[in-house]
Amino acid sequence: MGRIGLAVVGAGAAGLMAALQAAKCLGPGRVALVEGNPKAGKKLLATGNGRCNLTNLHVGPGGYHGDVALAAPLLLACPAERVLGEFEALGLRTWADPQGRVYPRSLQAAAVLGALWGACQERGVLFYGDFPVKRVAPRDGGFCLEGEGGQRLWAEKCLLACGGKATPRQGCGVGGYGLARGLGHSVTALRPGLTALACPKKRTAPLKGMRARARVTLWQQGREVWAESGEVIFGDGRLSGIVMFDLSLRLRGSGEAALDLAEEMGEGEVFSYLRGLREARPGLLARDIFSGMLNLRLGQQLAKGLGFVGEGTVSSLGLGDLRRAAAQVKGWRFPVEAGTGWDDAQVTVGGVPLGEVDVGRMESKRQKGLFLAGELLDIQGDCGGYNLHWAWATGLAAGRAAGGLGPVF
Repeated sequence: MGRIGLAVVGAGAAGLMAALQAAKCLGPGRVALVEGNPKAGKKLLATGNGRCNLTNLHVGPGGYHGDVALAAPLLLACPAERVLGEFEALGLRTWADPQGRVYPRSLQAAAVLGALWGACQERGVLFYGDFPVKRVAPRDGGFCLEGEGGQRLWAEKCLLACGGKATPRQGCGVGGYGLARGLGHSVTALRPGLTALACPKKRTAPLKGMRARARVTLWQQGREVWAESGEVIFGDGRLSGIVMFDLSLRLRGSGEAALDLAEEMGEGEVFSYLRGLREARPGLLARDIFSGMLNLRLGQQLAKGLGFVGEGTVSSLGLGDLRRAAAQVKGWRFPVEAGTGWDDAQVTVGGVPLGEVDVGRMESKRQKGLFLAGELLDIQGDCGGYNLHWAWATGLAAGRAAGGLGPVF
């Protein structure tokens, strides 16, 4: 193979955006996407349950974790409007839901991939599929990429957009971190992110398959770490749902998740409601005390934990019992541990520190002519389009810089 201008390792979200930007500057046949899978965008097609939540109208540094202070200038220079402008120029129509999550109008991730892939082809971007890169070596003022099958590709510049360790079934893996280390970079400790929280099966098994709207507070070492409202899904030894995924980015080791099942009511209001119920319906079974405000099965499990079992009625409950019941509704606690494994994780927590790159250009400070983008870096976003936005923003900055343009800020 001949020598090209830029080799982009990884044909995912960041890689596709970077290749497109670089090709605008370098011209046809000068940029190559190098991908371990046979086709581009495998993980992108699976995002958002196939609908592709490509950004969020409220995106900003507050929705991210990791090297946020260093990432902030890039995030501010590349808001949702700038990213959406890139897609609008490709003919992709989008719409936003009430929470600011932006999707393709067709609600098909394939439309996003089609727009990027089609534009890359039109710009003359080369594609080398089934080319898992095992080594990138600086050579003769450029880079030599060596594939696991013996392939070789020479490029003047190299851009790593290999993705993270999350969802290995989508073709992502640890290879990018090894390539970065081989080129002089460090990598922080890695762990699964945006994943369900592990919880003792004896606590979740009776509720398996149930869903509940709650405000969830994460507690660690007696301190409130984070609180967020959303739907909680009870599984077999796990608590999931977007709110739990977001909590997983903040949980270190073990802690407790406290579920407020009546967010619109204060604890005193819940107590008054239960006391009024006791007076109005004294013959109601105590185990059904929550039947008028919570899902029946959920309420019965809550009552069981309070000792409200058997054929006893609410008339037998004292004021202390009602106060305990009100407190439980407002703070039903479950012990939790971080992560349930890489297969379920949406992102990788950790990566190449942002201090090792020029963030305005996403160019390495350790190796001239090397650029990095996407999940490979130590930045993780909340659910709702934040992680794909980071891929687009870093791909945009890295591609422009690799193509010869200046920094984005």
